[in-house]
Amino acid sequence: MTDKRKILFVNDEMRMGGVARVLNTLMAALPEDRYEIDLLILHREGMLLKEIPSKVHVIEGSDFFRQVDQSLNLLWQEKDLAGIAGKLRLLAYMKTGLIRNRIRKERKKLLHKQYDVEVAAKEGFCTIFTACGDSKRKINWVLTDYSVCNYSRNHMPLVKKALEEIDLNIADSEQALIAYETVFHVTNGITIHNLMDTDRIERCLKEDDGSEISGTDGPNVITVARFHPQKSIDRLLIASHETYLAGNHHTLYLIGGGEEEEKLRQMVKEMNMPNVVFLGYRQNPYADMAKADLYVSSSLYEGFATVISESLIVGTPVLATRVSGAEEQITEKDHGWVVENTQEGLTEGMKNALSSIGDLKDMKYFLKDYRYPNEEILQQFMEVL
Repeated sequence: MTDKRKILFVNDEMRMGGVARVLNTLMAALPEDRYEIDLLILHREGMLLKEIPSKVHVIEGSDFFRQVDQSLNLLWQEKDLAGIAGKLRLLAYMKTGLIRNRIRKERKKLLHKQYDVEVAAKEGFCTIFTACGDSKRKINWVLTDYSVCNYSRNHMPLVKKALEEIDLNIADSEQALIAYETVFHVTNGITIHNLMDTDRIERCLKEDDGSEISGTDGPNVITVARFHPQKSIDRLLIASHETYLAGNHHTLYLIGGGEEEEKLRQMVKEMNMPNVVFLGYRQNPYADMAKADLYVSSSLYEGFATVISESLIVGTPVLATRVSGAEEQITEKDHGWVVENTQEGLTEGMKNALSSIGDLKDMKYFLKDYRYPNEEILQQFMEVL
């Protein structure tokens, strides 16, 4: 029997969100008899720490990396003086280019084996970290559309230098790959869609069938998202309001929370929207998603929105703005609609989608046979790891 391949995944944190979720799903799916997996979390924080597969050896980053994922503006607002000092120190190292030497020094403290493959699980700082190591094969995982949101804009020379050491860039959608290659002038990239934890989704559906979706005033519409500017829930509220006033009555359920919640609640109050229900954050939203007639994704940008695939897996059609990955997920007319990524496109799309509850029911019936291609995707990952 051949030795297991030693893989190191590097991530900055494990907060609730797409990156940590798809990382956990991939690590769980890789066969234990073929791979020995370590996960370095530079700042060991986040709700998804508890969902890391038990077979994975977790390494905690040093104090130097504690502010790697934290916003300087937020640290100022919180008057976190120690955090501000740590963030400014980190930024100084990056601005001067001394970060590469410091990373090498920190790696010697944290890592004590030679890896066959090292994967930067989030492009940006993790890319720089991986590039500074001595792993035999270095992979960069791209999970957003850099033509819309360039997280590395303040450190472009540093990231471009790091990418010279990367053997392969894996993007989660064709559009995300094209954007990354265009911004950073790299050519060593491929597209592999994200794995979905379909077993977990099915298990969650069985564990919790107590959906709160019970609106009777027309179709039930749902979204599950962080209340963050990227997700553009304000556009969804406007689209819902105009659709409702046009006579397409419906109930809109919002699952999630975040920095824009107060603003969104104020919008609902000012627009006098009786059809909007805030359900709060839920770790298991799948029963509600499955009972809804339509899922709406109003994002300004994405890489490959896992929640779109989750909605199709639970059998609910999707209306999505045209972001990276959407047209690679909504590939059949009974899967839903991809609309222009504007307020007008979203509003007209909702009016069209909600014009016939019969059509929505037919689409849900069609989606009973939906199958997500996990086996093929896992094989693609195993061919390059």
